[in-house]
Amino acid sequence: MYLVFFDNVIFVYKTIKSDWFTNYLYKCQFWVGGTIVSFNSDPATHATQTIRYFHSNEEDFLIVYILEFIEPLNKRIDYEGVIKEYISNIDLSPNFTLAIWPNQSHIFAIFENGKLTQNLDTPKVLETFKKYDSSLIGSATYLKPLNKSYTDFFHLWARRHMKGFQNDIDAFMLEGNQLHMLELKRPKESVNTWKPYRADMNNYLQFAKLCSNLKCNLTNIAYSEAEKGLLKIFNNVSISSQVLSYRTATVDIKPDENLLTKIRSLTLIEEFSNR
Repeated sequence: MYLVFFDNVIFVYKTIKSDWFTNYLYKCQFWVGGTIVSFNSDPATHATQTIRYFHSNEEDFLIVYILEFIEPLNKRIDYEGVIKEYISNIDLSPNFTLAIWPNQSHIFAIFENGKLTQNLDTPKVLETFKKYDSSLIGSATYLKPLNKSYTDFFHLWARRHMKGFQNDIDAFMLEGNQLHMLELKRPKESVNTWKPYRADMNNYLQFAKLCSNLKCNLTNIAYSEAEKGLLKIFNNVSISSQVLSYRTATVDIKPDENLLTKIRSLTLIEEFSNR
């Protein structure tokens, strides 16, 4: 973890997404948000990749692939070729790709419709988002307090300039012709006692709607860093009278086991949460 400067302000530590389960997913060929990708033609060129989805007044979701480059911008590098290579390795089609080089005066580039536009500032980037849904632009009326850590530069930037619903995609895999999405929760308590929170209900509903629109499968998974191999699977999350209902099972996953096969073999039971 490390500190970041944003608009001349020192912010909290950045979260590095690496633990036993995300490492397991990566080794099993899942796309995992927050991982670092390298350019085959130039191993010194690498970026942290995330995929973020947005929803406000428009019916359709906006999906953006975000690359936060770790090294300073180098004018000798073919970033259009770099981004095309990165996109070719994901089984999801974003509306556009946003490239970021933090701590530079014009830190953004946008790859859209096969063309890279570089040397962009914040107003130019917001214009691209506005094309898809103008109601995403502007300051939110309420901002949740920033956690002790944040996920990436875009997380901080978006808090200042955008509103509406937005969240990261945690992990996914294409199996045959079927895309499988994972929503991950990492509680501090044991997954044997943990239950989902009502405060996260909008996240569950929005992601379920996105997966329905994309015609892909969705599995919610909770795991603890302290309980290696132990997972809580919970699906079909809904709410009634301020009580969450879902179907769930707790399972041990071994390093050599196939997660999707394991999930399909489970017998889920109904559980409720009023947290």
